[in-house]
Amino acid sequence: MVGFIVYSSFITKVKVENEHCGKDKSSYFIEPLCTGCARRLLAPAICTKIRHLKASQHTASNNFMSAMSTWDKFKWNLGLTGRLSVSKQKLISSGVKLYICCSDFIDFSEFVRVVKLPDTFTAWFLLVNLHLWMVNVKVSQMGKEGELMKTNMYKAMWNDVERRLNTFKDMTGREKRKSLENYYSDMISSILYYDEGLIGSDKDLANSLWVQLFCMEPNIHVDQLEIMVEYVRKQVYHHDQLDPDLIMKTGYVSFLPLLGEKLNLQKAEQDFKKLCEI
Repeated sequence: MVGFIVYSSFITKVKVENEHCGKDKSSYFIEPLCTGCARRLLAPAICTKIRHLKASQHTASNNFMSAMSTWDKFKWNLGLTGRLSVSKQKLISSGVKLYICCSDFIDFSEFVRVVKLPDTFTAWFLLVNLHLWMVNVKVSQMGKEGELMKTNMYKAMWNDVERRLNTFKDMTGREKRKSLENYYSDMISSILYYDEGLIGSDKDLANSLWVQLFCMEPNIHVDQLEIMVEYVRKQVYHHDQLDPDLIMKTGYVSFLPLLGEKLNLQKAEQDFKKLCEI
């Protein structure tokens, strides 16, 4: 937590614990489920059952694979998924559609305007990555069906990122490959940071967002972080209420607006229709 320590002079101004903008929103604190016993956990390794003590089993976005045996992982990597509640092809399609929800249905320009994200490709990638992680928190609690969707959601992301990079004619092939390597590192580190932030306090989540989304911008204002902390908390809570069966069958997840707490039903309906046409 070096970033937090260095930047604690203003991070401490962020409202913490169960308070956002003067309102009690403790319901936004959604703890991950233990894959082994389905208990909600307040922190890693807090489960008292001996076989569940490994902290890796209690991360917010990596429940399924961490609970598998070595033999089960070997079979899974061979494509032997066993019986699924939804067909494999449908889950693959839903995974791709989940990526579309995170990339095409999010208004990047609003984040540029409201929280002052730079209008760059990297900032777009980091924002999409944040939304993928929030969806990941949900689908990672959906067993092997969720794991299949997650895998194909991230595959769709890398295919799209590579396609977009190829449109930059002023970049050499070597520069594009280096960018992909950097983006992959960003994705891995962001999962670790965001998992820790989600399980922890608002200060922890603010630190994670400052490091991963805002790239440790020294001149960031506390209001920018406060908006994003509330945004993440309310999205995870919102996704926790969604029917997992519908997600598996349709590949659609909605997102609450950046400012405000009510879902824009008209936009959600329009997005769903667009997704059905794909």
